[in-house]
Amino acid sequence: MTEIITRRPGTTRWSRRAGYCLCGILLTISPLSIAAELSAATVKEIAEEAYIYAYPMIQNYKTMYSRSVAGREGTPPRPFNIFSHRTKLLGPEYTAIVGPNNDTLYSTAWLDLRREPLVISVPAVPQSRYYSLQFIDAFVYNFAYIGQRATGSEAGQYLIYGPGQAPAKYPEIDRYFSSNSEFVFVIGRTLVNGPQDIPNVLAIQKQYLITPLSEFTHTPSPPPPEALLFPEYIAEKARTGNSIEYFNFLLSRVNIYPGDKKILERFRVIGIQAGGAAENLPADLLPAIDEGVQAALEKIRAETMVIGNQVNGWNTTYKGFGSREDLQGRFLVRAAAAMIALYGNDREENSGFSRTLDASGLPLDAGKKKYSISFAKGQLPPTNAFWSLTMYRYPEIQLVRNPIKRYSVSDRTGELAYAPDGSLTIYLQHTAPAQQSNWLPAPDGPFALSLRIYLPQEGVLNGTWEPPQITEID
Repeated sequence: MTEIITRRPGTTRWSRRAGYCLCGILLTISPLSIAAELSAATVKEIAEEAYIYAYPMIQNYKTMYSRSVAGREGTPPRPFNIFSHRTKLLGPEYTAIVGPNNDTLYSTAWLDLRREPLVISVPAVPQSRYYSLQFIDAFVYNFAYIGQRATGSEAGQYLIYGPGQAPAKYPEIDRYFSSNSEFVFVIGRTLVNGPQDIPNVLAIQKQYLITPLSEFTHTPSPPPPEALLFPEYIAEKARTGNSIEYFNFLLSRVNIYPGDKKILERFRVIGIQAGGAAENLPADLLPAIDEGVQAALEKIRAETMVIGNQVNGWNTTYKGFGSREDLQGRFLVRAAAAMIALYGNDREENSGFSRTLDASGLPLDAGKKKYSISFAKGQLPPTNAFWSLTMYRYPEIQLVRNPIKRYSVSDRTGELAYAPDGSLTIYLQHTAPAQQSNWLPAPDGPFALSLRIYLPQEGVLNGTWEPPQITEID
């Protein structure tokens, strides 16, 4: 069993006096000696670049720390290498994450690969039911998928291994996936066809299994890894130059991609390097690092406003998510994507559209107006799995409490009424319309919409299909 030591408040915490971490690797010239010769402007510039690079990693660490290291809100941490399953669809009472879906039951796990590789087992799932397991490394790249699109609907055994591991080939293993980090986040999504279908999904979830390779192969298990000291995550610290401690810790738990080595060499002069030996930077340069972090946060926030493409007033955000190959070198885009939706899918898995503005560019506000959206005959979102349109309160991006307990409409909403010409109109308003079967209740105020298209067809991917405009109802 992995031993985990957490850092308690008030102990071994970085302070401005302690300075910033630098790995104890012998160098001909100390990077910190070089830093002393740099101008404050150059130090600020390097710190800004470094924070943009590290931002997704630090946000990911925040999630891991709160869920599987320290726990949160009085609940104990969830063990590594064990799935946790949601057993009911999310509603407005759930506010732990922004923009939750109301279509699938989630299964999540944090994997610790330090001791040995892990085998992920999945059951046979009917081809008509969408499911996926998304694997995310510490850099926040999607490095593997198991599921309907990626591996099919048959039962399977898949091996996940980390840095420095080279497992043998086993006939029982269907595919091998290599992670560039020792810790991996897994997000499973299993489609639910209405509340009456939940027991069927729970039966599938119980068959999502994580097994150490030695147990799977009935061989002696390797010795446990050394106890690991996880830096305590403090939100305020993560927004200052002291966040370098998190960055240095995470760099010690990953393989560095060759294409990133040059930029990481540049970061070393301000104390960024895998490891934990602390040395002091010149005191007059410490404010420049903080200024660089603040400048980076401003850049990331600005990028969130332009990260997607505009399509009929809808915004696409999927270009900030994907594999290392898809996103290599696009550090600012990755950081912006992590700020607005940390664990987005590859575009081929889910092409999403969102909006907060009407056709005139004014905020969507159901406290003042009524709206509708109409899909012409044959123009519903083209999908090989499912689509859904979800309503959120804005700016919270949380589901909307309403009298009919409907938080989304989708291709599984059976009571929708189609017009004689085959078109479908959905009413987006706070009060019930005459045709209540087609009502997606909105809050009494600003709102946001999210259109999800899982396993999108080619028309979505090549842009020949576009979501329709939002119309104001007189």
